[in-house]
Amino acid sequence: MDGGNVPGRRADAGRRAILKGMAALVGAASAAAPARAAATERAAPDGARAPTGAASYDVIVIGGGFAGLVAARDCSLRGMRVLLIEARDRIGGRTATSAFQGHRIELGGTWIHWEQAHVWTEITRYGLALSETPGATPDRMAWLSRGRLIEKSGEEGFALLSDGMQRYCDVDGDLAHSVFPRSPEPLHAVDQVRPFDRMTLNDRLAQIGLAPEIEDLVAPNFTINAHRDPGSASFAEQLHWWARGDFNLRRLFDCSGHFKFADGTGALANAIFADGSFHFLPGTPVRAVRQARGLATVSVDGGAYSAGAVICALPVNLLKGIRFEPGLDPRKLAASRAGVTGTGSKTYVHIRQKVGAWLACAPYPSPITLAFTEQERDDGTILCAFSAGDSLNTGDRDALQAALRGLLPGAEVVDSVSYSWTADPYALGTWAFYRPGQLTDGTFEALRRAEGVVHFAGGDIAAHWRGFIDGALETGIATARIVHDALRRG
Repeated sequence: MDGGNVPGRRADAGRRAILKGMAALVGAASAAAPARAAATERAAPDGARAPTGAASYDVIVIGGGFAGLVAARDCSLRGMRVLLIEARDRIGGRTATSAFQGHRIELGGTWIHWEQAHVWTEITRYGLALSETPGATPDRMAWLSRGRLIEKSGEEGFALLSDGMQRYCDVDGDLAHSVFPRSPEPLHAVDQVRPFDRMTLNDRLAQIGLAPEIEDLVAPNFTINAHRDPGSASFAEQLHWWARGDFNLRRLFDCSGHFKFADGTGALANAIFADGSFHFLPGTPVRAVRQARGLATVSVDGGAYSAGAVICALPVNLLKGIRFEPGLDPRKLAASRAGVTGTGSKTYVHIRQKVGAWLACAPYPSPITLAFTEQERDDGTILCAFSAGDSLNTGDRDALQAALRGLLPGAEVVDSVSYSWTADPYALGTWAFYRPGQLTDGTFEALRRAEGVVHFAGGDIAAHWRGFIDGALETGIATARIVHDALRRG
């Protein structure tokens, strides 16, 4: 487990927070104990771990996030002998359902929507329910602009934000429809995409000349999407987010930050796991993948496993840490070294005040980019707060409280919990948001392309909802089909 990466606070409070975070991640994704029990009973009849030493499979899947889980499930349901190898001792990847102050929280990926076809199919398949995030439809909004806190009703603030985002994204007089006429096919109009892929988010902001207070309301919106310095992120990626939301900010908000699993992301992870019939090898980082004579050998500490195909369902940032023989396409490695994901934090904060349905934001490099109501309760409010890059030490209670007071004067922090996905050695970042050029210079296509019998999947390389649970499912489902067809052809 990587619970030691959960930032704490000072003295006894710090130790309690760290222990709480570690305990929370033991049940992360609601998956650790239930998933391993399922593995012992049905997925791996020889025990929770697959047999040591040499073993042969049709398919080896590397990575137990949603892409790897659904790929392993679908391959096994097609009659293939499958081994799923996961570095952590739990499933779920960059999702982790936990508990904080008696409330279910998601330390990683969270939000879903019926517009996301793959995740909605899985929700229907397993009969899962939704819940809502109160702050997604706030009664009150606030934002920091040039040292001044501006406060509006939710309706008025959202109207200003919507108008500003429309101006920001309307690059063709048609709300960018000509750039992404088919959002599931991001390179369908590649010649229209390319000039915007060369721009950063900041380049576009400087180009349109919004009034300062509107600029400072709009800027946090795309900063949180990139989850890092907006000067390092592609404007084309923001346009693709805009297209995914049907070129409408309200729809994009609903798709990306409103609805979530009532029983946590772990409910889906467990359901997928239980539905397949595959061997599961947890707590086992992959060290090398070697190909020879149409077969692949996957090496781990203490053993090696061979297969006719490998599905590498890891975050792009991790590819550089595995030895591939022959070596990977240089564009894959360059993207892995540069990083394609966010580097910020997500923190749940219990404050003493009751604030109702509230949302506030501030432009980068403010210590908190976005904060909103997660749960209204008798003893105050639980907020969900995002920071971009390393702008906030979430383990420092005083710094966290000071940052919140910039958006919510008088806020008193009772407790908080966070998890550093950037420090997590099996993530090295949060969700995918490409750097300038990566979508159209061949990098995106190279990241998705198979190399010999090694295939690639994951939310970082999805064509449509890249960086979301739906994107991970998209690639896992598609890659399982491709691998099955390739093995059947012989």
